[in-house]
Amino acid sequence: MKNNILRSLVVVVSTVLLGMVWTGCEGEDEPIPAYIHINDFVLESTNPNTHGSVSQKITEASIFLRDKNSLDAPHQLGIISLPAVVPAIVSGEYEINIDPVIRANGNSLYLEIYPFYERYVGTITLAPNEDITVNPRTRYLPGAKFLFVENFENTSHLFETDRDNNPNTFISISTEDVFEGNASGKVTLDTNNFVFVAATAEPLEIVIADAKRVYMEVNYKTDVPLEFGVLAINSLNDETPNLEFVVFPRDEWNKIYFDMTQLIAQAPDTRFIFVIRGGIPTQNGEFTMDEASIFLDNIKLITL
Repeated sequence: MKNNILRSLVVVVSTVLLGMVWTGCEGEDEPIPAYIHINDFVLESTNPNTHGSVSQKITEASIFLRDKNSLDAPHQLGIISLPAVVPAIVSGEYEINIDPVIRANGNSLYLEIYPFYERYVGTITLAPNEDITVNPRTRYLPGAKFLFVENFENTSHLFETDRDNNPNTFISISTEDVFEGNASGKVTLDTNNFVFVAATAEPLEIVIADAKRVYMEVNYKTDVPLEFGVLAINSLNDETPNLEFVVFPRDEWNKIYFDMTQLIAQAPDTRFIFVIRGGIPTQNGEFTMDEASIFLDNIKLITL
């Protein structure tokens, strides 16, 4: 019985190997792809009085092609870092669809099609071994709701409420290191004033069933780690803090998108104050620096 089973396995393996040899000898030539050069996204301004800055950090794109003359399923090209050269083993006229993808919370493992940007749609003609260039553009969706936009261009700003009980630590309007426009927000810390906590003054009512998605956008440059989050406020005005998001020191301006959807959804309350906290770190009981500066700009809270 064992010999019969072994003999059968030998026959099967031999047949498979022989088939592979003949397939390799008589197979068709490899298809020649077209090459799609996809440049970085541009975020277009539509109503600057509503959406504020058009700074963006769209690092990746989700891409698919749709044959304009066929009802076949789209050709998925995947999520690709930008800029990119993407081979496509199709030819003819196609509709190209490119969704802007961001690194939510600054995490490269958390790639998400940004829910507030429009999909880019264009038409391209592909041919084997030929190159074509696409310059994708996007806008904020018409349905995006900006609960606040703070660009620090006025004499006052939304984050003036002091939560650390130290009048020496606050966000000032500064022209020292401006991201764009005429001013940015600045915090100065030292070993006598080593922590700041700033917050919005009035609670915002956010019902997640209505808002669906909640994101905060921030441009920042900082010598020290910063925390971002909320104080949830109940009917008795009791506050529950949740500073879930952290950014680390950056000596150049950076952009980040905080996905606050779950943070808002899991809170037992629907009124929220938004908080920023930072401080000079210590090591072995000693401050790691004598002074520190934090710069902030274009803080936006957006829902759908």
